Amino acid sequence: MINDSPIRQFAENRHAVGQSMFESFMRITERSTAGKRVTVLGYGPGGEGVATCFRNALSVVSVVEPDAVKLLEAQLDGYLIPLRDDAISSADIIVTQTGAAEVISTDDLAMLKDGVILMNGGHLLTEIDVCGLCSDFRVVGATSHQEGSLTSLALVDGRHIHIATGGHMANLAGPRPMGNSIESMDLGFALRVKFLEQVATGELTAEHCIVPVPHKIDEWVAETYLEMVWAQGTSRK
Repeated sequence: MINDSPIRQFAENRHAVGQSMFESFMRITERSTAGKRVTVLGYGPGGEGVATCFRNALSVVSVVEPDAVKLLEAQLDGYLIPLRDDAISSADIIVTQTGAAEVISTDDLAMLKDGVILMNGGHLLTEIDVCGLCSDFRVVGATSHQEGSLTSLALVDGRHIHIATGGHMANLAGPRPMGNSIESMDLGFALRVKFLEQVATGELTAEHCIVPVPHKIDEWVAETYLEMVWAQGTSRK
């Protein structure tokens, strides 16, 4: 279970996804983030990273999260935690990071702000119900921009809604998709290699079925990576 590894959670899912989603927003939309109201749906590691990157870019960030413990964490991390409808209706940018289907759907169409940008960073193509939104009777037209990576829906009441990369994971879709950083991928592949090594040597066998990554593998990857950082002359201070 590589995804349960602490390094996987903070290096890839939080830092790398957060950074690559933010980079994708800037590349695809060419819009400023300063002063924009951003709503992040989901406060797992990916959502945490997205919220952090947009806040660091001077956005006003709200978090929507059904789990009370995670929502408390978001509040203590300094984010706004309004009711879902208020967070949706006030947002200039909405980013889904939930892993659930139809987190944004036609039910939300009436409350979406004119000019809002919808982006998905979760694993499901259907986190934003793009097909439903595009075929809704209130949509009277659609245009494509940025080499097809941004779709603008014109509504009968004059509003416009913009959907990034057709609802696909924005950091892996669209023109020139960059994905996660090389450093984060190095860490992730190192975890996989060491994990498979233990399987190959019989230290982990079929009787274990689905097992978490042993802590000593996380420890080995962390120590190896840090040794490389220090060898390059980066200060430990």
